[in-house]
Amino acid sequence: MNIDIDLLDHKIGNNDLRRGGAPGEWLMSDTALLSAAPARPALRWALLLSALLVPFILSFFYFVLYPGTAFGNAFYGAHKTFLIAWPLLCVRLFLREPMIDRSRPKRHLASLVPGIIFGAVVTGLMLLLLETSPMGAVFSENKARIVQRIHDLDVADRFVAFACFISFVHSAMEEFYWRWFAFGQAKKLMPKAVAHLVAAIGFALHHIVVLSQFFPMGWALALGACVAIGGAFWSWQADRYNSLLGAWFSHLLVDLGLMWVGWEALRGSL
Repeated sequence: MNIDIDLLDHKIGNNDLRRGGAPGEWLMSDTALLSAAPARPALRWALLLSALLVPFILSFFYFVLYPGTAFGNAFYGAHKTFLIAWPLLCVRLFLREPMIDRSRPKRHLASLVPGIIFGAVVTGLMLLLLETSPMGAVFSENKARIVQRIHDLDVADRFVAFACFISFVHSAMEEFYWRWFAFGQAKKLMPKAVAHLVAAIGFALHHIVVLSQFFPMGWALALGACVAIGGAFWSWQADRYNSLLGAWFSHLLVDLGLMWVGWEALRGSL
């Protein structure tokens, strides 16, 4: 019997083979056992649409209808819990699919280069425009609204800790949710270019709701379009390198810039 030693070594090294069944029979681990379940596109569509719309709907409760209340802040907490719980429930319980794509190599370190460049360029451009363009005047005119929303979330007294959570932890949660899950499911239902667009729009929707509470609607839509462009880049990056590391680091840099803007508004109000 001819055995491809290199292939066998690769599979064992990636924990993809597991002894099972009849004597001498090898079964693939998570990948084969879970992928045996039918694709069920109708179910996948239902799960994807929920993923695209629920954060958008929740944002109205905690940022528009009931800001600064325990009831509204409960929806904020529910939103953050949903970002982790929904993908896990969908993939493991409903779809019964593997969590890790072992079909191609993961290029974690290579993904950092475009991620750092994109994050640094976006953050630098944002700070530059705040100093040299009409965006700076719009920001100054709406500082009071920004500060009020910071107080509504009850994080003014611990803003640095909040900023670290948003920049380091929440950005990772959003990459897991929007790039790994939302885009990952969308590309199984539609052409990849369309999947990038759909996931990016879903990512932008709840940001537009939040931005509309800081700025006039025209600016909220324009900035929301910028969020969608960032989301599309990060899903492209995650797909190209089969890794969330670079997208997360890029997202982290942008969020640090945004938190600096929030800190400047809050500090100016003291």
